[in-house]
Amino acid sequence: MERLKHIDWQAWIATLSIIIIFRETSVWVMSKFNHPELGNLVGLISLLILLSIWRKFKKLPARLVDTNNKLMKESGFAFLPICAGSLLMLVSMGKEIPLFLFILCVSTLIPLWVYAKMAKKWL
Repeated sequence: MERLKHIDWQAWIATLSIIIIFRETSVWVMSKFNHPELGNLVGLISLLILLSIWRKFKKLPARLVDTNNKLMKESGFAFLPICAGSLLMLVSMGKEIPLFLFILCVSTLIPLWVYAKMAKKWL
């Protein structure tokens, strides 16, 4: 119970609201272009662009940055079901496994490397 008193609920609600609003707005906009599947990517990129512009003129609130860091650490467990599903898919792929693993590594490692470089420079 003591731990709940130290949680900054306003920052959590603000951070999650920003993420949800950007995602839902982007899905809505992309569905107007008949590509709602691109909504997550467009939302992520537009949020990144907006925060980069904001950071150029003002400092991001420390409460928001702290909440985002906690959210990123805790959300790693959300990928466990995806990993289990991809393992089941790998079993049925046969000869396409090397190409799939190459694409998976490139599409995962490069963005993580870029994110690490950005985090090291800006945080």
